[in-house]
Amino acid sequence: MADASASTVIGKDSTFKGEFTTEGSAKVLGTVEGTITAKGVLEIPEGGRCNATITAERLTIDGRVEGSVTVRNSLNLSSKGALIGDLVANAVTIAEGATLVGHCRVGPEALKQGSGAQAAEPKAQGQQASRR
Repeated sequence: MADASASTVIGKDSTFKGEFTTEGSAKVLGTVEGTITAKGVLEIPEGGRCNATITAERLTIDGRVEGSVTVRNSLNLSSKGALIGDLVANAVTIAEGATLVGHCRVGPEALKQGSGAQAAEPKAQGQQASRR
């Protein structure tokens, strides 16, 4: 039975490939590959997998996420959760035992500077490109 708090649920035995957008909240029990945009809470429970660029208001990771992540409000990375990729968030909670591999920018100033996809770009590259 679907969780009443999530307006959209990607089932445990389901795989979604492409651009996934929701105006509400979502829960990924299966696999998503591509892009996820959630205006509400996005939950990746244990067993859920995302190989995606994610933008969400709030994000809870108990499963595995690989890709660039931007969270406008808060990220909660549980002890069983794994984030492999660059992160930009207003606030972050990381439990002991969680995995975070990538560049991380946190706070209101971080959100003003851009998305997780841009977090890894060294300033020297950006400056070099502007001189061309």
